[in-house]
Amino acid sequence: SNPRACFPECQAMLRFFSRPIQNAVPQQLYGAVMAQSRDPQFYLDLGVPDTVVGRFDMVCLHVYLLSRRLAGEGDPKAAAISQAVFDEFTAGLETALRELGVGDTSVPKRMKRMVRGFYAQIEVFGKALDAGDAERLREAVEARFVETAAAGKGRDLAGYMISAAGHLAAQSFSAIAGGRLTWPAVRPRQALDMGAKSVGGGG
Repeated sequence: SNPRACFPECQAMLRFFSRPIQNAVPQQLYGAVMAQSRDPQFYLDLGVPDTVVGRFDMVCLHVYLLSRRLAGEGDPKAAAISQAVFDEFTAGLETALRELGVGDTSVPKRMKRMVRGFYAQIEVFGKALDAGDAERLREAVEARFVETAAAGKGRDLAGYMISAAGHLAAQSFSAIAGGRLTWPAVRPRQALDMGAKSVGGGG
C-alpha cells in the first residue's frame, strides 16, 4: 500500500519515519537505522504490514539490532553511543505522539508502554540469537509479528535478523563509532541457520 495515502492522523507518525538527520554520530547511526527500516522489501516480501505500526516495528527491530551489537563491545563508549541512538529514537517518538494529539500528560504513559514493548522484544530475540537457536528465533518472530506469521514469512524475517546480526558483528567498532553503519540486503528466503554458535553481539 502507498503510505502517502494514509489517513491524515497518520502524517505525524510518517514524519517521524522521515526525520531529517544531522551530522552527529548518533544521528548518523539513527539515520542508517531509519533508512533500513524503510526498505520496501520488508513490506513487499517479508510480510510486514505497510502501516504505521508495521514501520514502527521495523524501526524498533533495527534499533534493537544496533544496540545489541554495541552491547557486545562491553565498552563505555559503545554504551554511550547506544544510549544516544536510543535517545534519538524516543525523541522522535515523543514528537510524533504530540503531533498526533496525544495529551501532554498521557505522552509519558504511552511512551512507557511502547518502550516496555521494545525491551520485551530485546529479551525474547536476544536469548534466541545469543543461544544460536534459529528455530527459537523463528518462533519468537512469529509470536511478536503476527501479520508476518500469518503471511508465512516468519522464517524469512528471522533469517534476515540472523543475517543482520552477523553483518553488524563483522563491522568494526571504530567504523560504527565514526557514524558508518551498513546493513545487509533485505530479501526473502534467507537461510535460517546459525550453526552451533551464537551470532555476534550482546544480550
